[in-house]
Amino acid sequence: MVDNIDVQFIDSSKTETGTARRMIDLRRWDAHTVVGWLEDDFHHFGVTLTHSGDRITGVSATAQRYPWTTCAFAPESLTPLTGQTMLPRCSDIGGMIPMRQQCTHIFDLAGLVMAHAVRGNDHRRYQTITESREILGWKDHKSPLFGPTTITLLQDNAEVMAWHCESGAITDRESGHQQALGRGFRQWTESLPMDKAEHATVLRRALLVSGGRSMVHDRYPNAAAMDQPELCYSFQQERRDQALRMSGATRDYANEPERMLSCVNTRP
Repeated sequence: MVDNIDVQFIDSSKTETGTARRMIDLRRWDAHTVVGWLEDDFHHFGVTLTHSGDRITGVSATAQRYPWTTCAFAPESLTPLTGQTMLPRCSDIGGMIPMRQQCTHIFDLAGLVMAHAVRGNDHRRYQTITESREILGWKDHKSPLFGPTTITLLQDNAEVMAWHCESGAITDRESGHQQALGRGFRQWTESLPMDKAEHATVLRRALLVSGGRSMVHDRYPNAAAMDQPELCYSFQQERRDQALRMSGATRDYANEPERMLSCVNTRP
């Protein structure tokens, strides 16, 4: 049962999160262009990457729906990718630009788009499904404490990875491997075959984002009110007070995944 608390930003009446979905679409637009779109309840972003075959010649992004006013300016931080050699793992982007200075979700999508360009595939679509979790309580009146859940990854409508998740760790359904979501996670994914590593990276982010379904974000006037570390572009100290809440930006795709990615046939 949820703790009986009365805090301005917490919806203490909510006892479960409901099903969370995230959709990512990657496609080769032409011989030298790859386009990616990402959407979940809280975000809707697109990235276009152009390349010469081995180097990035240009990158742009668009923010269709986002939680904070400052998120709209985050795509500018991708500029240093231009001219860099393309690398095959989506996680390789972490060595190319500083993650904390980016919008987390545009950063992730740019890495996936780059990896897709190196693979040379025409099209790939991911959907993650995080089953509803019980909200057990709140740590320090701001961080939700969750019961166990299962998260599944579909690639082109076929299941490719699934985890049982409990107490900040996952158990991979196929291998039985147990792994903390924090320290050591990147080392684990780097030891996996490339596709499996990408699947795990996509699942981890989706699982973390799904926790947002426990909150009412419109109750936070700005990013500073969430009192979180400097994890991304809008949460940096110099922006968090000016990062105003985009009221009404949250959607609920639990039962309507077909409504997601409405911009998928356009180029960001």
